[in-house]
Amino acid sequence: MKSLLCLFVILLSIYSFKPINAQSTLNSNNIDSVLRTIKEPEKKVDKIIEFLNNPENQYLKNADTFAIRAYHIAENSHYSEGKIDAMLFISNRDFRISNYKKAMELAQKSKQLSEDMSYGKGLAQSLSMIGTIYSELGDYDNSSRFFIKSLKLFENLHDQVGISHSLGNIGMGFCNQQDYKKALDYLNKALAIATKLNSPASIKRQFNNIAVVYGDIGKYDTAIVFLQKALEINIKLGDKIGQGRNLMNIGYDLMNKSQYNDALNYFEQAIILFTESGNLLHMAECYTNFGFCYELKGQTDLGIEYFKKALSLAEKGSYYRILYTVSRELDHLYALRNDTVNAYKYVVLEKISNDSLYAAQKQKLLSKLELQYTYEKKEFQRQLAQQTKNTVMLIIIFSLISGLVILGLIFSRHRLKSKFVVLEKEKIESELDIKNRELSVNLISLIKKNEMLAEISDKLLSFEQNEKGSETKEAINKISREIRNSTNDKMFNEFSMRFQEVHAGFYDKLLKSYPDLTQNELKLCAFLRLNMSTKDIAELTGQLPPTIDRARYRLRKKLGLPGSDTNLVIFLSQL
Repeated sequence: MKSLLCLFVILLSIYSFKPINAQSTLNSNNIDSVLRTIKEPEKKVDKIIEFLNNPENQYLKNADTFAIRAYHIAENSHYSEGKIDAMLFISNRDFRISNYKKAMELAQKSKQLSEDMSYGKGLAQSLSMIGTIYSELGDYDNSSRFFIKSLKLFENLHDQVGISHSLGNIGMGFCNQQDYKKALDYLNKALAIATKLNSPASIKRQFNNIAVVYGDIGKYDTAIVFLQKALEINIKLGDKIGQGRNLMNIGYDLMNKSQYNDALNYFEQAIILFTESGNLLHMAECYTNFGFCYELKGQTDLGIEYFKKALSLAEKGSYYRILYTVSRELDHLYALRNDTVNAYKYVVLEKISNDSLYAAQKQKLLSKLELQYTYEKKEFQRQLAQQTKNTVMLIIIFSLISGLVILGLIFSRHRLKSKFVVLEKEKIESELDIKNRELSVNLISLIKKNEMLAEISDKLLSFEQNEKGSETKEAINKISREIRNSTNDKMFNEFSMRFQEVHAGFYDKLLKSYPDLTQNELKLCAFLRLNMSTKDIAELTGQLPPTIDRARYRLRKKLGLPGSDTNLVIFLSQL
């Protein structure tokens, strides 16, 4: 009976973390009408989950229908949080009917989905559900591991209700392992948080947990105190099933204290509530307690009567543990009366139920092993997939970083190259500028030199006119001509050499496009390329300005620039 009591307390605390307000919660009579007034799918899902969180509604026959309805609405509207909440409720229902495999599958699925969308509260509740399944299967190492993970998540979320719930689960894990000191440490911490939060549902949950521990260690008076406190809260919350459990457990502790009449009184109150709710398991347990109480009291006829009631309900619900316990007691009672026929009848039933119980326990063990294998396999596959994903991400990140580094190097090289090209260009332009200035200075020097020689030539011509001797005149005239010719040749040779240094390829381009240009026209083009005026050219060449203008006109015709639209100097500067 102690193990059954412990199980009921765990079942009570599996799913709902939220405090319930009896006056504001929905019930099966008004939930459909309320849902019809809600248009948003997310709000509909939240309202259904609120309805299912009410302890009175968790045992309704159509509770699964509402949970599945919430799941489909959430899935169709892509409301992941609502989908997770609905999955956890369905998982909890499967757990209650001992369908541990399906319960675990749903809990794992909700865990995976919560991890994918970083839904911390859903992940914490999923871990708690997985821990509860392992606890029921007797795998306390795994259950404690998941409960502790759940606790850490709730602590990170600063969810005090979740923290209280997780501490309670861990405490009951220690209770199952008969480490009652640690169990009470955790349960008292859970109770302190629940009290600080003023959460009636959380407070009464921990009252029930603490009562189980004190009942297991034989401190029935203390257990009864906590059960009565939990009962007061359940009455305020309107939780009739919770009230029935509290009443039955108080009666059980009173029976252990040999206060049989008081125990029977509590059992009577409990059976009324269980009958109203139609909960066969609790009714079978309560009738079993009636049977033991009357047997201990010496009223074996009544004991047999209630054992038979419990047996009928246990057969109907396939509750093998109760079947085995009750058939064994009936066998014992009939054997004491020397009623061998009935005694044998219940010996056979005891054997059958024991075999069924053994088979159920064996199946439970197999389920445990299967769940462990399935979970570890899926967890390994998930971790492997995550590692693969992480590896791919690292490769992508490394490739991106490498690409960025390479692009940076290429860009830097391009910048350096561009900068080098700019510097080279600036250097060339600087050198050309220097040579242009040198050419300009040279031209000015040539012009000045030409002017000076022209003056000398003019003076020689003046002497020639004043000289009477024919030989002398001819000599002066010859010297004047030589000075002029020598000056022009040297000047133009030096100019051409300097010009070619600064404007390399200019003549080649001109002759390639206009091969019929004369030497004088090429010189004129060079002068114009230097943006020299007609007057400067005339002074440099010793010709008159009108002569230069005519030469420019002829040059335009040869270059195909007869109109005035195109500037001759600009045209030549672009070659």
